[in-house]
Amino acid sequence: MPDDLDTVKQTDIDLQDTADALYSRGMTHYRRREWQEARESFLRLKSISPERRGVDALLNEVDLFLQLEAMQPEQPAEAPTTSPETTLPEMSVPAAPEPSAALPGPTVARRRSPAAVILILAALLMVAFIVLYATGVLDQILGTQRQARVEVLVNQGRAALNVGDYDRAAALFGEALGLAPTNEEIKTWYMKAQRYQQLASLYEQAQVDIAGQRWDAALEKLEQMLAIDPSYRDATAKVDFVKAQRTLDARFAQAKTVFDSGDWAETVKLLEPLREEAPDFRPDEVQQTLFFAHFRIGVDLLASSGDSLESIGQAIQSLDRALAIFPTDPAALEERRLADLYRQARLSFNQKDWPQAVLTLKQIQSVRQDYMGGRAVVMLCTAYLNLGDAYYASRNLAEALEQYRSVLAITGCDHVEAAMKEREVYAILYPPTPTPTNTRTPTRTPRATLTPTMTATPMPTATSAGPPPPPPTVQPFPTR
Repeated sequence: MPDDLDTVKQTDIDLQDTADALYSRGMTHYRRREWQEARESFLRLKSISPERRGVDALLNEVDLFLQLEAMQPEQPAEAPTTSPETTLPEMSVPAAPEPSAALPGPTVARRRSPAAVILILAALLMVAFIVLYATGVLDQILGTQRQARVEVLVNQGRAALNVGDYDRAAALFGEALGLAPTNEEIKTWYMKAQRYQQLASLYEQAQVDIAGQRWDAALEKLEQMLAIDPSYRDATAKVDFVKAQRTLDARFAQAKTVFDSGDWAETVKLLEPLREEAPDFRPDEVQQTLFFAHFRIGVDLLASSGDSLESIGQAIQSLDRALAIFPTDPAALEERRLADLYRQARLSFNQKDWPQAVLTLKQIQSVRQDYMGGRAVVMLCTAYLNLGDAYYASRNLAEALEQYRSVLAITGCDHVEAAMKEREVYAILYPPTPTPTNTRTPTRTPRATLTPTMTATPMPTATSAGPPPPPPTVQPFPTR
């Protein structure tokens, strides 16, 4: 029963060991020249991952070292500290013949010089190297170390490739290929890393071009990427995006050309669909251009509307479209208000509602004297004259006089007719008072004193004066 428990525990431990951990542990023992422990780790690794490359070569090498170690005599307790990479198996060297004990003479202790010791050691190393080379052991040792290094580089390269570090992956696979130039698998990995390295570089450059709206340059790089790998990331979607943006750019450029030529209606015709299809495409520039085009259409329609209420209404609609883009623009707000006042004044004028026409047109005049090219002022003068005539006809001469004088106070009105009517009404309201004229009194001439003769002088007969002349008749002025 305890043996079964030990077996279960050992199985659990084996399951916990991963292939990489066993490989790392075995290589640690290998570098320490702990051949038996290294052999156990590599055997366990082979049982877990029999398809792993290089394990058999490591086991053969460890077995060889175990055999060499078994052939060597017992070593002293203190082993020399040498690096595992530079330690070579010790070779059996024939023992030097002992000096003859029968030689006569006194015993003299002789010490070897350091140069001689160095020469002997060099000779021993040379012999060992030749033996290892001749038996093929050296090639196996070097080959095993190279193979282990290659596997480490390949594993690191795969890891770098998986996380997207293509520059490091290419460098690692390149180093591995230098150690194993005929390995086709490493060649494949190296080419794959180089391909992804190129794709990543092209993708980054395309992103920079897209951010700078250099559509042609971005499209060129994206098409190079698709030629290398049609499924690389979102390259296909970016190609579609860039082509669409390039088309929108061309349409906007055409609209700007038309705008610069002053064709506002055609500008609106080109930009309104563009804004609906791609609201995120250059929103500030598109809205600014559209606003100004609508604004100019409204102003131009007002300037050419004349007496047409329909044209005035269309102008107001264009100004409303401009305000829908920029609702707080002061120039558009003022034009919209004046246009609406002008439409009301035109309606009142057509209906001969002179008080309302005067009231509305005075608001326009207070803001802009030359509105509608001066037509608003002419309408105001005419409305004042007609309102004065209406007061005159209703015998309200004081109000009539005030309206005529209002005409005379406005610059830009025809003052001739208003001046005539103003004088006439004024003469009626304030007739001139007749002033007496001075008559010369004749002086008497003294005569000589004579005895007067009384003569009867006939008295003048009184003549009756006729009735006074009637007052002037007030004739109403014809209305305009």
